[in-house]
Amino acid sequence: MTTRDHGTTYGSISRLNHWIGALFVLLLLGIGLYFGDMARGPEKTFWKGLHVAIGAIAILFLLFRVFWRVRSGFPSAAPQARPLQLLSKTVHVLLLVAIVVLVVTGPLSVWSVGRPIGIFEFVQIPSPFPLFKDWHEPLEEIHEYASTALMYLAGLHVLGMLKHQFIDRDNLLARMTGRRK
Repeated sequence: MTTRDHGTTYGSISRLNHWIGALFVLLLLGIGLYFGDMARGPEKTFWKGLHVAIGAIAILFLLFRVFWRVRSGFPSAAPQARPLQLLSKTVHVLLLVAIVVLVVTGPLSVWSVGRPIGIFEFVQIPSPFPLFKDWHEPLEEIHEYASTALMYLAGLHVLGMLKHQFIDRDNLLARMTGRRK
């Protein structure tokens, strides 16, 4: 088992980053979609607090994921038509960009109104900035747009994997499971 990516193979660090990141992203998207249209009140406050707490923990993993991918580059693409290769590369890059935007706008939108980021009532991370309430709504909107983009990009990513797995039958999924022979 190798930790580094090489050729057409993802190393163990990339595979672990991918699956931990995917779990956090799906969990955070699910919670965000659940409370998004709720009326203000204790239930929405609970779910929003849970989203913020999990997001605060996820930030470390997601930033490391982006750092590692940028540092390591991408393994060679699977053979396919040029437009599909371009689409695949674009989706992968935009997924990373969306993650960075979410990781930045999430904490800033909480801090913009002077609230600390609470991690399950164990840790409170106060804002390192003075109040900047005028930025709160734009930051929340950017966060929401980026999460919507991430949702669609993740859908395209999964569709691409399904295409490779069941139409091309090139077992590309094995690159992220470590089961390639």
